[in-house]
Amino acid sequence: MATAATFLPTDTLVSPVKPVQITVLEGHDLKGSKGDAPITYVHAEYNGVALGDSQKMEMSPDGIVKYNFTTSFDYNPDGPNSLDDIAHKPLSLTVTEVLPKEKKQKDEKTVTLGQAIVDLLPLLEGANTFSATVPLYPVPGSPLETLRPDAKCVLDVKVSVSECLLSASQLEGGNLLRVTLEAAYSVPEAFVPTGPQQNYIVGLQVPTVGEKEYPLMFKNGVLKLGEAKECYERTVDFVTDASEIHFVYLRLGSIYLEEKEHDKAKKIYLLACKKSPTYITWLGVGIACYREANALNNKNAEVWAYLALVCLQVSAHLSPIFLFPMQLELDNEALRQEIEQVQAQLGFGNPSF
Repeated sequence: MATAATFLPTDTLVSPVKPVQITVLEGHDLKGSKGDAPITYVHAEYNGVALGDSQKMEMSPDGIVKYNFTTSFDYNPDGPNSLDDIAHKPLSLTVTEVLPKEKKQKDEKTVTLGQAIVDLLPLLEGANTFSATVPLYPVPGSPLETLRPDAKCVLDVKVSVSECLLSASQLEGGNLLRVTLEAAYSVPEAFVPTGPQQNYIVGLQVPTVGEKEYPLMFKNGVLKLGEAKECYERTVDFVTDASEIHFVYLRLGSIYLEEKEHDKAKKIYLLACKKSPTYITWLGVGIACYREANALNNKNAEVWAYLALVCLQVSAHLSPIFLFPMQLELDNEALRQEIEQVQAQLGFGNPSF
């Protein structure tokens, strides 16, 4: 399962509507319900719109089906099938088997074998044509699930446009960020079209400026800005056995701290400490507690002193915070000496100045 996201050029796009041509050349190692030489056809779909079906073709003895099926959709910078669509919506190809007719059978019967997806991102990287060999994933119950071990069920596809979708200046001035989900945890045994709707959410932190990180969330492959906290909260509520939940705790805790929700931050970091304690989880607890104490009494010298020690472990940019406990006349000599030692170790000098 994979998803991708892009930050595209923001200058005005004046490109005209351009047809994107797709050709399904061949299929390899297909297996049907009635034997190893099925009659199949390919159905193409993009952005929820059907693009057509290929002719019904029989597989040759060497395991190849020559579809040579060409279809297209229109790229429109101002309408459907825009740059944003091409960035994160793949082309869908479904292979269907046509079953042999039995005696007295009037209607044609078919069985869906599998589905393949073609990522169109190369069109946003300066390419005006590219070829891809994509795996055909079997649907539940498909005969493709019982292929021989050496078989590779794939489709050969070619995609082309008459000219590049982005100009040279747009390619040079824009940023393209590609994110691929390599593994998922606690997913259903099978995604089925009937019954309750099933979704997947992916979250990650992306460095922006300096030490600042920006959370990105993708729901079913679509970028959702401003929903990181809600998605992390939902994950914590519903997922209990994922091995990577530790990182969700850390990211949600950091969001709570940024939004000054100290009590929530303390609870989520304590939960992380209980399940998989690290110095980062205990540091999060300390920061949340000190900030909560400081919010209740912002003139307590000892609270400022402990807060200063914690902040020093986080970032050198927070060194001026050491001035506050001194200005408030900290009288805990042992704590004062500890601050001086940490200051000296990290090269900040005497905190009294």
